[in-house]
Parts: sequence; C-alpha cells; structure tokens
Amino acid sequence: MKKGTLILVIAIVCVFTIGIISIVRNDTLSPYDFLVKEMENDNARTPAEMLYQVNIDEGEYLIFYKDQRGIVACAIIKKKLLSYGLLRISSGIWPTNSKDPADFLFSSYKYNKGRAWIFWGIVRDSSVAKVLFNGKETKIVEAKGLRICYTTGKASTSPTELVYQLLDVQGRPIFQNTD
Repeated sequence: MKKGTLILVIAIVCVFTIGIISIVRNDTLSPYDFLVKEMENDNARTPAEMLYQVNIDEGEYLIFYKDQRGIVACAIIKKKLLSYGLLRISSGIWPTNSKDPADFLFSSYKYNKGRAWIFWGIVRDSSVAKVLFNGKETKIVEAKGLRICYTTGKASTSPTELVYQLLDVQGRPIFQNTD
C-alpha cells in the first residue's frame, strides 16, 4: 500500500470514528441536558430545575424549568441530525409573587416558512379548572407544586389577538382579558 493511500485510509477511519462517537454522545444527551449545556454561560438564566417536558411535535420538545433566580421559563428544542437546536426561550414568570389568578406569556418564532407560537402561563387560583386561549382549551399540568398551562400552534402568521379566559369547574368565567 502506498504511503498516500495509507494516510487517506487512516483519515477516513478517524473521521468515521469521531462521527460515531458524536452520534452516540448526542443520543445520550436529553433535551433538558442540551438546554443546560447551551445556556451554561448565562448564569442568571441557566436552568436550575426541570419542571415539565413534553414532545409537542416530531422531534420537538417543550421544556418548562426554573432558572437560577427561581423564575419559570420555557424553551422549545428541536432534534437535529447529530444534536438539538434551540428554537425559542420564552421566560419571565415569577411563580408566586403575584396576586393575579394567573400570569401568561406569548412567544412566536420563525418555523420553516411560517410562524410557530406558544401561549403559556402559571395558574395560581385553585378554582380555575380550564384556561382558554383565543377560544382554544390549553393543557394544564401539575409540575412540582405549580399549575402550568400551555398551547402551541403553527401557521403562516402569529395570532393577532391574545384573548384568554379562566373558567371554573362549571365552565363559568372567573376572569377574561380583552386583549
């Protein structure tokens, strides 16, 4: 075997080995672990505790977490070929420092050729049984002592109205914003 051919074979084997190691390493990394690693240089906003994680679409994860300051945030992570990508961080709800029955955030981000969005919040009033966003019922989950609600969507544009209702167990309105 010629010296040049040997070097080429060794180089190909090295690249292949590094690729396999990268794939194996990233397959063992969870979406939350990726988020922590991605934000490790942002001391205040670095995730301190995962609250809830859900797969909202093929390879797309919604992660609710508390940051180092105790603020609840959410991140949307997408699985890529060899790793994950951070699509959006929507952050900024203090879990307990409000007399309001609930606090909500809305975030929109570019997705393929359109927009994707998330409406989410923390429900503090225990009499709230259902939250509607623009007439659509949100999912409410219990996560480490918090009631988090959320709904997501994809369209050519983001919703132009942000109307939400808090309903009791009989479906009676407790609170409604008017945008």
